[in-house]
Amino acid sequence: MHPALRSRIRGYGYEIYMNHTMPDTMENRRKLARFVAQEVAKDGKIPPFSKEAVIQVILEAKRRSDRKNHLTLRLRDLGGLIRAAGDIAREEGASVVTADHVRRARGLSRSLENQMADKNVERKREYSVILNSGAVVGRVNGLAVIADPTGGARAGHVVPIEAQVTPAQGRGGKTIATGSLRVIARESVQNVSALIKKFTGEDIARMDVHIQFLGTYGVEGDSASISIATAILSDLVGLPVRQDVAMTGSLSVRGEVLPVGGVTAKIEGAIAAGIKEVVIPFANFEDVVLEPDMKKRVIIHPVKTIDEVLDIAIVGWKEREGKKLIERVKIPKKELESVV
Repeated sequence: MHPALRSRIRGYGYEIYMNHTMPDTMENRRKLARFVAQEVAKDGKIPPFSKEAVIQVILEAKRRSDRKNHLTLRLRDLGGLIRAAGDIAREEGASVVTADHVRRARGLSRSLENQMADKNVERKREYSVILNSGAVVGRVNGLAVIADPTGGARAGHVVPIEAQVTPAQGRGGKTIATGSLRVIARESVQNVSALIKKFTGEDIARMDVHIQFLGTYGVEGDSASISIATAILSDLVGLPVRQDVAMTGSLSVRGEVLPVGGVTAKIEGAIAAGIKEVVIPFANFEDVVLEPDMKKRVIIHPVKTIDEVLDIAIVGWKEREGKKLIERVKIPKKELESVV
């Protein structure tokens, strides 16, 4: 066995650690173009790919990398896309595979996780769990992903989050979260509570904060932090949250919005649910890779601090509460630049 491969194997050989992305360089793009040609030759039945179709495959490799200026190395998934596009072209009697064939193949060859996300959105819509219009106090459309257990493509979906602040029962306030939150998610809830305690001026030591992830089980990660903070603050001041807005982002105890994973998949999930605007961390903006038609269907707000989130999402926040909070959470410009 080659030493480079042997050094990446752990345990009894069931786990192999490999890079799953490569830099988006012209040389690596040529390698992907060569891979497309090899897949066509290996299949032996599908037509050759046009230049535009190859570019579309490269764009998909960029989207699936989930990392700015990188291309995915999960070539098995890309091979499935190439063959699906070739089959569509062959059925239509086309002499070459076009970019449109690749785009349509992407829709047909959706992963199991994407299909699960579609069913999830459909069920939630039937019972009005997901709202994409109007404004509601203490309710926020968060964004999450269903991960492929093999590490492949992820599917984004909307996770409604509700918060309610009530007088504490017993000594001291508690933060009560439901939805079978796992370790990192629970820690993010505690961090949000610390932020609100420090910056709102409210004595939440005498309050219980209830947070519910609607229709969700086994939440992990801290990407719902800005959603939780927005829901709690909305309920505290009695101002409604826009339901045509969805958001994702981690949150520091100083009010900085920090980067998260799966941003492109999350935005696509929001679009599928009829959401019109999405709030994401500023640091993730270059990670977003969307088809031109999808770009027209959503407005993306890259933000650096929590006050920007609240100005966008909470109706009347800037006029009524914004100035107070901005003064409390204002981060020195030099410090913010060093973070971003």
